[in-house]
Amino acid sequence: MARVKGPLLRPLDGDSEWPILNTLLFGSVERGGHHIVPRAEAVPVDWSSVFGRQAPRTLEIGSNRGRFLRDLALVQPERDHVGIEIRRRYAWRIAHEMGRDGGPRNCRVVWGDAKLVAPGVFGDGTVADIYINFPDPWWKAKHAKRRLVDDDFSGLLGRLLAPGGSIWVKSDVPAIAEEISQALAAQPGLVGPTTFAEADLPLSYRERSCLALGLPIERFRYTRPMAP
Repeated sequence: MARVKGPLLRPLDGDSEWPILNTLLFGSVERGGHHIVPRAEAVPVDWSSVFGRQAPRTLEIGSNRGRFLRDLALVQPERDHVGIEIRRRYAWRIAHEMGRDGGPRNCRVVWGDAKLVAPGVFGDGTVADIYINFPDPWWKAKHAKRRLVDDDFSGLLGRLLAPGGSIWVKSDVPAIAEEISQALAAQPGLVGPTTFAEADLPLSYRERSCLALGLPIERFRYTRPMAP
């Protein structure tokens, strides 16, 4: 995957630092990434204070350049959207661009490890939808443990998901898509997989590249049904 070109853009200071939650969660915008957990006094997060309203919340895991996250916030203005991105370069750039452009205001980003951040900042059954777009396959056998959705993490995602919500997955690697599907299928209360169309969600940066190259894309979701 091509790296973001140009200088590392630090999030804007002062009132324009609002898009990134690292100061709230970790004590500094300079602190985040691997192995960092939210401060005890920062969780659970008061989301009504963060967004200035009560609204359903969604979570994108691995926001990359932020195109999907920002477009999702624009097409779903009635919801609040949080992206967790483990690479500082991408998270800082998203925050810088949002702070510079002034929005969308129903969107926030965290530079951090979703496996460590999500359990603290979201309560069980409180996330309306979860999005996983083109996770890194980590091909080498010694790196397989770094893959995003294993059995433990899929269990966490299932617990966070609200009734009626879905875990939406896109991947251009069939083996990884199947691995994620099997992990989610093993979680009690989740129903799927159900395929969905390209037009059902905004396109990510990687998705646009795949479409331009004519590469096949796996799209499916698992849903937690509403209680009878």
